[in-house]
Amino acid sequence: MDKDFIKDVDNSNVKSVRLDLTNELLLDPRGVSFKEMLTYAMSKLPNLFEENKEANYFVPPHDDWDEDFLFVVKNDLDSNFSKEKLAFYQAVIEKVGKAKADDLEKEEMSPKHEEPKTSSTNQKKIVAKPVSATVTTGGAILTIVGISLGKTLLTVLGGAVLVGGVLLIINDNKK
Repeated sequence: MDKDFIKDVDNSNVKSVRLDLTNELLLDPRGVSFKEMLTYAMSKLPNLFEENKEANYFVPPHDDWDEDFLFVVKNDLDSNFSKEKLAFYQAVIEKVGKAKADDLEKEEMSPKHEEPKTSSTNQKKIVAKPVSATVTTGGAILTIVGISLGKTLLTVLGGAVLVGGVLLIINDNKK
């Protein structure tokens, strides 16, 4: 579990903990690390969840769920962090993020390859894997859209995803 997340939980920074939890599912739709984080947060923060309020968006048929719908659900969850909305968000992520989850599984199952080295300086070449590059690009786009539309939440979300993508690239290159 991330040290910053643990620190946020221990300092009762509920807003940051909620954002970290929802972003964790975006980064890894398989939900393994998310479940560990959620269990820890629930054990320390009695005020983690809010009372559920009715959502004011249309829920399309399950087969029509896509990334646009995912972000509608995420925005609703960010404004009303209830158990019910979190459970629904998890269900949407499971469907929409299935390909990403499969890619992450394949990536973890494949043998580790040594990173190519540059001939002149003998330093590691930075290679962005498709998942981390996609996350980083998506974060940058969300940030730009948030800034241009004047939407603070979208800008913050985009920045968080961007930072997460950069951290994934750094982590991938350390291996």
